[in-house]
Amino acid sequence: MKQQHERTLHALLAHPLHHNLRMDDVEALLLHLGIHIDHRSDHRINLQAPSGARVVLHAASGKHHPFLNEDGILRIRRFLKQEGITPEHPIADEAHPRGEQAKRLVVHVDHRSALLWWLEGDDVHKSTLQPHSLWSSHQRLSHRHDRDVAGQRAPVDFEFLNEISHAILQADRVLLLGHGCGESNTSLLLRKYIEHHFPNAVDRLEFKRIKASRYTDAEILELAFQNYKNS
Repeated sequence: MKQQHERTLHALLAHPLHHNLRMDDVEALLLHLGIHIDHRSDHRINLQAPSGARVVLHAASGKHHPFLNEDGILRIRRFLKQEGITPEHPIADEAHPRGEQAKRLVVHVDHRSALLWWLEGDDVHKSTLQPHSLWSSHQRLSHRHDRDVAGQRAPVDFEFLNEISHAILQADRVLLLGHGCGESNTSLLLRKYIEHHFPNAVDRLEFKRIKASRYTDAEILELAFQNYKNS
């Protein structure tokens, strides 16, 4: 991973411009450098350095936009130089925090929503992500007649999966919970999406299948703490 970050940093600051920089590699580097990433609903990306400096990228990301465009490269280049980051900037070895020192995330996802619990020490913060396309209609997409649109299969909400993926990129360890089998289990679809688009995040993922109707928030948290305690 360290070598990958070094290659990405050199490519970002190289002359002439590189045109094959993958967004997931760039975001992994920025997160490693301590830069906060916020994906806005208008496909812009806000970056904030530890110094408080900010920049906005006018570039979409996700399945259909895997590469950083020229404007994005130039903006990030200026941003990094303002922070004193050069091609010779030392890239630290990856830390592998364990136990309560790790930034742990529990994700329970289906096509209706993604529930996220951030566990940092004894603190628990819960948030919710909602789909934006047909998935937001709350149709039961596990049945063919409900997922057909004008005789065609309803498209996967890649923006929804992308938002969850970027939350996962900011965690050290992730417990991914889902229920159902095959296409009805959205967590399996999410895992495949991450494997394809954010391979650097795969090693932090753990997966468990649950019966959602039988689990309260408290029971999910108990399951999560027990899982982290035993691993």
